[in-house]
Amino acid sequence: MKKILTTLLGAIFLSTQTLQVSGFVESEVTQYNYKNEIKTINNLSTFNDINYKSFIPPSQKQNNQQKVMYYGRVLKYYYANNIKLEDNIDFEVLFTESNNTNKSLAIQNLLASTINISIYGSSSDAEFFAETFSKWLNTPDEQKNKSWEITNHFFITVFPELLKNGSILNEAAESNIVNAVQRNIIGNKYDTTLDGKSGSLNLKYNINLTSYLSQASSYISSQTSVSIDQYNLNEISKNWFNDSYTKASENSIASFKEFNKNYYASFDELDEILNKNSLDSNSVSRLPYKKVYDNLEENYLISTPMFQGESEKWTKQDTQNLKDLTLFLYNMIYSITNNASWTQNILTGFIISPDYPLADTQEGVMGYTSTASYIQNQQVTSTAYSFIVLTGISLTFKEYNSQYTQGFWSSPSKYNVLIHEFGHVVDAFASKLNTYRNETYKNDISYKEMYSGNIFGDYTAQKQTFVEFISKPGVIIAILAGTTILIVFFTSFAVGNYRRKKNK
Repeated sequence: MKKILTTLLGAIFLSTQTLQVSGFVESEVTQYNYKNEIKTINNLSTFNDINYKSFIPPSQKQNNQQKVMYYGRVLKYYYANNIKLEDNIDFEVLFTESNNTNKSLAIQNLLASTINISIYGSSSDAEFFAETFSKWLNTPDEQKNKSWEITNHFFITVFPELLKNGSILNEAAESNIVNAVQRNIIGNKYDTTLDGKSGSLNLKYNINLTSYLSQASSYISSQTSVSIDQYNLNEISKNWFNDSYTKASENSIASFKEFNKNYYASFDELDEILNKNSLDSNSVSRLPYKKVYDNLEENYLISTPMFQGESEKWTKQDTQNLKDLTLFLYNMIYSITNNASWTQNILTGFIISPDYPLADTQEGVMGYTSTASYIQNQQVTSTAYSFIVLTGISLTFKEYNSQYTQGFWSSPSKYNVLIHEFGHVVDAFASKLNTYRNETYKNDISYKEMYSGNIFGDYTAQKQTFVEFISKPGVIIAILAGTTILIVFFTSFAVGNYRRKKNK
């Protein structure tokens, strides 16, 4: 008998949780079997041949949870095979541990976090994929660099090929991953050997990128169960970011634009299709984008909730930009899947709430993605449906906010939270068996079941709302496993009371 289990991913919040450390292997037998799996899928002769260029699947598969949402690990493997390093580089000085597999995975993560700059992305495979998806889809042309170019090649060449057949991470999937990546190693690799910045591209960071990697490495250590020597890491990586200042080639930017098939002609056409396709058992649309955006505009033009120094007052142009981005997002998803039904069913529900904090979450949560999975004999066999819940304030952040300039998020653009959460949706869809990809789950979950608080769509504020931050020196970096986070440049803050209700 199959049942559906729901899990939560990708919340953006202000908190002081710590990253859960994933243990690696529990016995010598498990260790041997795991290393043998890596050796086999990479066609290696011995265990000693395992290195940072190998595809290293998750080692623990408790309840098969790590058999889904694994494309962050695929991206890291792809990056590790499309990067140029010094011939005589000695990674051994970074570690005291003797476990070759753990060290190889740590190196792979460090290299991946060099190409995709995101402290938060370094916290887990799922967050790495979501941050990379956001960088690819939501980076303005003037900021597209060598890293973006290599990322673009993955999403327009490697990913569509792998996405044709949804699968949990098993031997067949691992073999397909290795073959697809090895066929698509590019000649113009990311170059870590440059002595100085390769160009004058202004990435608008407010931190030293070597310092950024030190911060990212603490989360990589937690993932891989190894300790990384910070002094030697700084010495080894001092030139690693120079190629980030190389502008993406005109050909790569053109290929990105040409990849978009523009299947949906307008936002209104898309909205009409999704409204009809996403009806629940009560005949309520679970993807009412236009209704949600227009109601948000109606309220935010009167009073925009703000984070001090981070937000902008809402305008009608912001609403139009949000609609244009949604159309672009769905057209790019269609271009990846080349299947209208899959595209229209990739997301089951979309909610923006005026609540802050969101109902049933801790203070500071700005949004989350919830994904359900099929369970058979206590094993995950496939993902099922996903829905997104955002707080409206998450859409008020201005371009080049501090989350980007401090290296925490990968994209400087507005609405980064929305695109990041869609990254989780796409990652989950890749683990969905083709058998289920046309399902609407009409009778499995209603729109009202997705969120217990207020929802933009038919909402009127009873009282003007505000968010006030009290700025003091200091930086708090909060991490919660399986979430997206903000760097908070305040040691304390006050949030105005929210007294709101939905119109009946």
